[in-house]
Amino acid sequence: MKPDARTAAVKALCRQEQDGGYSHILLEQMLSHGAWSDADAALITRLLYGVLEHRMTLDFLLAPYCRKPLDKLDLPVRNVLRAAMYQLYYMDRIPPAAVVYQAAEQCRALGKTSAAGFVNGVLRAVLRAGIRWPQVWPEGPAGLAVRYSCPEEWITVWQRQYGEQATEQYLLSLEQPAPAVLRLNTLVPEARQLPDRLAQAGVPFTRHPQLQDCLVLPPEAGIKELAKIPQNWYYYQDTASQWDCAALDAQPGDRVADVCAAPGGKALTLAGRMQGRGHIVACDLYEHKCRLLRQRAARYGADCIETVCRDACTPAPEAWRQAFDRVLCDVPCSGTGVIRRKPEIRYKKPAEFAGLPETQLQILLQAAEMVRPGGVLQYSTCTLHPPENEQVVDRFLALRPDFVPRLLPIAPCFTAAGLPPADRITLFPHLHGTDGFFIAGFTKERSV
Repeated sequence: MKPDARTAAVKALCRQEQDGGYSHILLEQMLSHGAWSDADAALITRLLYGVLEHRMTLDFLLAPYCRKPLDKLDLPVRNVLRAAMYQLYYMDRIPPAAVVYQAAEQCRALGKTSAAGFVNGVLRAVLRAGIRWPQVWPEGPAGLAVRYSCPEEWITVWQRQYGEQATEQYLLSLEQPAPAVLRLNTLVPEARQLPDRLAQAGVPFTRHPQLQDCLVLPPEAGIKELAKIPQNWYYYQDTASQWDCAALDAQPGDRVADVCAAPGGKALTLAGRMQGRGHIVACDLYEHKCRLLRQRAARYGADCIETVCRDACTPAPEAWRQAFDRVLCDVPCSGTGVIRRKPEIRYKKPAEFAGLPETQLQILLQAAEMVRPGGVLQYSTCTLHPPENEQVVDRFLALRPDFVPRLLPIAPCFTAAGLPPADRITLFPHLHGTDGFFIAGFTKERSV
């Protein structure tokens, strides 16, 4: 029997909600099993990401038609209803009657035959009432939560830190797909041909106005054409990470440490900016990630990258103390700045990340020991969570008076936010066209 794409999507949704896995990993696993057609793979992808992106909104729309609270329904039944509502409200190519029929069939395929009639009744009630959006949403954070499908806990954190207008603009940006951003691998001279190859193939792209060697494509554009191009000519890297590397401002001949490097994109970009001259020590806690990083560096011709497996929270080897011109700490974080790419992150509560700031501070303190007098230390995250950003920076500066704030040399980012240059900045999708990201810079004072 041919596997059903909608049922596969519901299974993936159930796994994600039950196990808390990352959507992109679940999707990769799902698509690697079974001979899915391109159309079926596209439908699975659309339903998985679509329901995750709009889960709270879908639950809000469903609630008036369910006799039981949604959280009391069996998980597969709940996700069958969500997937059906997503098709009714967000997809216009599937006849509503077909959506209802297929939802009941999915219940049977998932071993929930007794729920098929219930699901059928709920969805038919939705159709009788008319598929329309609420004219009035609840007020305050509760209304934003159901409208943009983001828990109130995060909304109140962001409103407190960034203000109500910026918070709603950020929430609105989460409904737009993230662009595909490529970084040319300038260590391979032939990679300069990539823009011409894309133009000849009719693939739309723009050159980033401030970031050299950066191409921005519409989401999912040119995937088939890019597959025909040598893979070491380019790699995907959001502009936030590219600005992070620009802010570090590594120069040819520098000795650089990237203390939390995997999967290695920033190390590659730094190698390109350094023209392959100098030395980059790229570290990660896990040996298998270091192995993949080594393979990636070799494939991209980044001979200046050395990989080392180590825990960034522990003291650096004696030979590394005060030995680096520039040290980058792009630390593990809660990831709320990349919700567009990993929508499941929004459903994690701030309390789940309570222990992260201590780990981040410890990494920063240990990395500081590696910076030579007059050298640069940089801290970054892909989260919009003040305890992991500004508060870590302020605590570090209080503990290490031998480090002073360093103006970040990325003036266009400050201009876009209407701010004067400073030692720290938060990047936003709606202001900078990037993922949400935080960067802070320090300089180690020279010995007197």
